[in-house]
Parts: sequence; C-alpha cells; structure tokens
Amino acid sequence: MPRSEVRIATSFLVPLVAVGLLFLTGCPGETPQPAKTGTTTSTAKGKPDDDHDGHGHHHHHAEKGPHGGALVAIGHDDAHLEIVLDAETGTLTAYVLDGEAEKAIAIKQKDLQLAITLEHDHEGHEGEGEKKDELPESTFPLMLAAVSPAADGTASEFSGQSDELKGAKEFEAALKTITIGEKPFEGVNFKYPEGNEHDHHH
Repeated sequence: MPRSEVRIATSFLVPLVAVGLLFLTGCPGETPQPAKTGTTTSTAKGKPDDDHDGHGHHHHHAEKGPHGGALVAIGHDDAHLEIVLDAETGTLTAYVLDGEAEKAIAIKQKDLQLAITLEHDHEGHEGEGEKKDELPESTFPLMLAAVSPAADGTASEFSGQSDELKGAKEFEAALKTITIGEKPFEGVNFKYPEGNEHDHHH
C-alpha cells in the first residue's frame, strides 16, 4: 500500500511542477522589449536636429554699409549698392560696393534709373498735401547721375535730388537696370532704410 500511494502522489505532482515552471518562466514572446529600440532610434534621430540648430547661417555682410546706408544686394552677391538719403536736401546717393559690401567698385554706367514710391502720410510738403491725399501713395522716377566719372566712363558713386524725398524716412524703390562687369541686372527692388539683404538671403 505505501508504494502505490507514492506512485499516485508522484504521478499527480509531476504535472503540477511542469505547470508551475511554465508560469515562472513566462511566455517566450514577452522576453523581447521592442519599446527600448524605438526609444533609442528616436533619440538618435533627435541629435542631428539639435546639432543642425547649433549651426547658424553666417553672412559676412554688415547690416549697414561703410557710409551707414542701406545695403541692396545685386544678383547673388555679385555686388551691393549702399543707399544713403539726406532727408534735409532730398539727395539720394548710391555707392557701388563689392560682394562683401566693403570696398567700392566702379561700373561703366552713366546713371541709375529708380522708380521711388512714397507713402502718402510722409511729412513735409505742406503745399502738396491735397494732391497726396487723393492717392494712397506717390511714385515718381529719379535719376542718379554718376559722380566724378573716370576717363573711361566708370564711376562708383551716383547721386540725384528730389524735393519729394525731403523729410522722407522710408520708401520703396525699383532699380531699372545696373551692369556689374559684363552682367546686367534688371528690376532690383528694395526698401529704405531696410535694404534687401534679409529678403535676398532668406
């Protein structure tokens, strides 16, 4: 009798032990943890973005020219115009500078043709107030003639005067054409006193 009882007990305990081992080890599919790999890849991808943000786009040009005027980029930094306004006399002067907006360069051109747009609320011209109130803005042409051109007809400074510019603080302008070396550039638009450096590079 004792031996038979032992056999029964043994046959009953073996399945229980096997089932218990299965619960302890757990399901094989639960062992991998894919969540960690996803986390590491996302953090790894974030690093290049952080590094990219650290590298800013550096431009070598100053915001103002050597004479303190607004900088107007010509082409892809082929040259610059520095625009200086004397609001007391209404004289507008353009200096032709190199691609870095540092040194003067001479171009073979008699004059620069501008179309200037003023806002109607600009101060000055009391006698013309009624005419300006009729239009939201006033556009007029202005020719900047070469100042002291060389014997070969080249010049690096151009100037013109208009009573419309007396007392003006800001305006928009369109340069009809300018030739740098052998390359002509047409329809160069800019604002004063901002210039077009920000629009040009972004």
